[in-house]
Amino acid sequence: MLRRARIRPATSFTTASVSLVAICAAAGVPAPLYVVYQQTYGLSTIALTGAFAVYILPLLVALLCCGSLSDHLGRRRVAVPALLVGAAACLVLSTVDSSAPLIIGRAAQGLSIGLALSALGAFVVDLAPPSRPGLAGAITSGAPPGGIAIGSLASGAAVQLAPETAPTVSFLVTAGLLTAGALAVAVLPETIARRPGALQSLRPVVRVPTSARPLFPAVCLLISATYVLGGFTQALAPSLSVSVLGRHDLFSGAVAVAVYHLAGPVAGLAANRLPPSRALTGGAAGLVVGIAGYIAAIAVGSFAIYLVGAVVAGAGFGVAFAGAMRVLLDRSPEGAHAGTLAAVYLFCYLAAAVSSLLAGVAVEIWGLAPVATVLCGLVIAMVAGGALGSALRLRTA
Repeated sequence: MLRRARIRPATSFTTASVSLVAICAAAGVPAPLYVVYQQTYGLSTIALTGAFAVYILPLLVALLCCGSLSDHLGRRRVAVPALLVGAAACLVLSTVDSSAPLIIGRAAQGLSIGLALSALGAFVVDLAPPSRPGLAGAITSGAPPGGIAIGSLASGAAVQLAPETAPTVSFLVTAGLLTAGALAVAVLPETIARRPGALQSLRPVVRVPTSARPLFPAVCLLISATYVLGGFTQALAPSLSVSVLGRHDLFSGAVAVAVYHLAGPVAGLAANRLPPSRALTGGAAGLVVGIAGYIAAIAVGSFAIYLVGAVVAGAGFGVAFAGAMRVLLDRSPEGAHAGTLAAVYLFCYLAAAVSSLLAGVAVEIWGLAPVATVLCGLVIAMVAGGALGSALRLRTA
């Protein structure tokens, strides 16, 4: 206890923040390796997209059922197991030579990240310096996409330099980092006193308040479109870069994943002062333009056009997502925010999981380029429909 008490507040905040980014980065490590798995072990596209879907489901369950668990048990008692489960998942993924360890490892990753997003995210908020009131929000919102970008770039660089050993080494290094993070978090000062009600807190609250229901379908359609596009980017963009866009280096696949995920939080923060309705519609317009760039890139086989589209689409995602969530939460009473968010995440994660599975099956039948083009067209329709529906509802509200 004495040792924990001596830790400086700035050190505690940095430790929790770095640990949150690290466990999110672990989720980005597999993406550039999918091409290696296909080429070396003959894994099908169904296995790769199925791994993404299986990753989402336990993540969603953990978010819905364990989102407030650390409020009862304490931050450390949930955050440390989350990091250790993440390390164990990486050890499983370091042995991938077939679809089974990939599916199992990704499922364990989903569970660990679902637990960490709530517990470590709350830890970051608790430990944030009072003089920087917006810093915790920036870290908790930027850690998932930023972490995925970092993990993808790191493993992409490793697989480019040493393709034979990179899949194993990347996950072993990540497992070591997450274990170190768990040890560091274990000695941080606890910010929450243990209190009863842990079992009751496991019951998910999925409830949209009456005041937000008119907008909910249209807003959810728009947000789910960004999740579907994110799933496509993680699961298929590296393969697309190699087989359709003419790239022969595996690092390009990592760049394709990272650019989209980095542009989102940067643009979202930059547009923070825009009115929510304007951010929603403006971001949606950027999404449509960026995804049209994807379609053009696939048609002409240009990786450069794809990257430009990824930047525009990622920026549109960040702005539209922030605006859509603000529009919805502004119409939810203060005590109903958790139920509203749970409903949004349930809808959007399921949309991403189902679309990934269907895309994997379709690719095996019709090929990657046609399916990617159709999927992009579907996302454009979802974005346009969600933005138009939201705008009409806001105008008549």
